[in-house]
Amino acid sequence: MKYVWIICLMAICSCNTVKDDLIVDENYEKLFPLKEIEKPENKRGELNVQLCDPSQALKDYKYPGMETPNDAEQYKVTLTCTFQEKGSDNSLIEDINSVYEVRYINEREELVIISCGKKSERNMLSGQPSPNKMYNGEPLVITYTVHSGFPLYLAVSGAGPRGSNIKASIKAVSSDGLIEIPNLETEQYQNKEGIIGLRYPYCEYMILP
Repeated sequence: MKYVWIICLMAICSCNTVKDDLIVDENYEKLFPLKEIEKPENKRGELNVQLCDPSQALKDYKYPGMETPNDAEQYKVTLTCTFQEKGSDNSLIEDINSVYEVRYINEREELVIISCGKKSERNMLSGQPSPNKMYNGEPLVITYTVHSGFPLYLAVSGAGPRGSNIKASIKAVSSDGLIEIPNLETEQYQNKEGIIGLRYPYCEYMILP
């Protein structure tokens, strides 16, 4: 009986002993890698993209923004637009027929219309393009600063000859770079004979959070 107790005691001790070859050297850096700090979600709720009239007359324009909240964010807005019209040799032409228009709301809450301009009509004194004109094949970039409650607004309409196209986008980023607003953008081509209006005139806006 004495020997039975000794054998049981040895068995228990052997079960509680961890062998060296069973010890696993875990690499916690691989198992739990450091993650980048996540950007904060839109703290004022979801962004709702709303439709608008792409050919709205200036006299009918009403500012669609909201009152600026006390904890307003500041945003840098960037508008980019360009059109192309080419001749039979596939090169950009000087004497354009395109009458495309891009509309946006500037920092003074005004509805601004950007139209197609002829390079030959530029101011001969300064040689600088007009801020409200886009020239064939030359991207026009406009930046300005606004705040929460401001409408990020983009409209594209007009007409052009076969083979012409118009592209426009507008985006906003908070001043600290932590909040990026989805772009509003469109790119359209005119593939019918004659000076034909865009098949899908575009107009959308959203209120900045």
